[in-house]
Amino acid sequence: MTAPLAAAVVFDHTALLALGAGHRLLSGLVAAAHQEAGRHIYVPALCLAAASADRPALGEHVGALPAMEVVELGYSAATMVGRLVAGAVDWRTAHAVVVAWPDAEWPTGRSVLTGHPDVYRRRGLTAIELPPPR
Repeated sequence: MTAPLAAAVVFDHTALLALGAGHRLLSGLVAAAHQEAGRHIYVPALCLAAASADRPALGEHVGALPAMEVVELGYSAATMVGRLVAGAVDWRTAHAVVVAWPDAEWPTGRSVLTGHPDVYRRRGLTAIELPPPR
């Protein structure tokens, strides 16, 4: 399956939960990332922590998929996440926002795959709403 999504996509906690529940489109996207060079799936560590709290086996599943790159929360990201949380952004969302922001590697930013696209769009980010499961 070739998914019509950006070359770089961030899975927030809602996307991870949908993947863990067997969402076929998301499973196909992950499979495509394993087979096609240039496709990147980023998993913010705090999003994985939030999803793993609801689905404990999800962490091991994501960890076994080399195409899903878990983005750690280093010093600069932690301070940015902290500022967002202080400004009333939910902590599960804050790390995805920071990962999606433009940087040297992705100057136009990364798209966020989510069940709550308006949260990210309000911050000027590209958000792709999760399609209903098939």
